[in-house]
Amino acid sequence: MGNNIYNLTKVYNRIAETRDHVCTGCGISGVPLSHSHIIPRSRRRDLICEIKNITYHCLTLNGHIGCHTIWDDGTEAEKEMLLDYEINMKYIKSVDEQYYNLLLNRRFKSEYFFGNN
Repeated sequence: MGNNIYNLTKVYNRIAETRDHVCTGCGISGVPLSHSHIIPRSRRRDLICEIKNITYHCLTLNGHIGCHTIWDDGTEAEKEMLLDYEINMKYIKSVDEQYYNLLLNRRFKSEYFFGNN
């Protein structure tokens, strides 16, 4: 476990050195950002330290619901509003097609039962 934390810290540092400090979900900068796993750590422990599985998302603060919260817990319609939705889904499909299909099924069920577009 300790080695994983060390490796993840190295990955976070690499991201800080190579990426703009901008939320990929809404494009905002100058606000607190979080390292957001595109495929949750609970689903794919092997991707925890995969740099391609991590993006910057803004945090929920002062009544503003952050993109990290939306990506992790939002409705499918809310997720689709994120600027990085399509690229995240493309990544998910490339590494975990089963999870990709699960997300699509949730989206279609939501549209069918609740009329969300």
